[in-house]
Amino acid sequence: MMAYLSKSAAKELLRQSAFSGIPGEMFADVTSGGCSDYSLVISPGRRTGEPIARESGVTLFADPDKAKLLEKLEINYQESLAGGGFYITGENIDACACGNCFSLK
Repeated sequence: MMAYLSKSAAKELLRQSAFSGIPGEMFADVTSGGCSDYSLVISPGRRTGEPIARESGVTLFADPDKAKLLEKLEINYQESLAGGGFYITGENIDACACGNCFSLK
């Protein structure tokens, strides 16, 4: 697999995928912009993507052309009183303070 999902991220992705009617399948898209060069957007379904990460019953898919940008990234999820959200970490990126935008090193 190209990316890593933490157990907390997998749990939340599984919850969201079940709620959307497509249990166990989520799609990671990388778009230009946000508060850095790239922004990570996660939505339900497989689309035409290839699997880039699996954990605890959920598979995360990405467009093959953009999957390279997610290589060796870890996708985490943290709950808080304000709601919660996904954030990314990795050795080959500079993550923005928001947690879901990044630039390649």
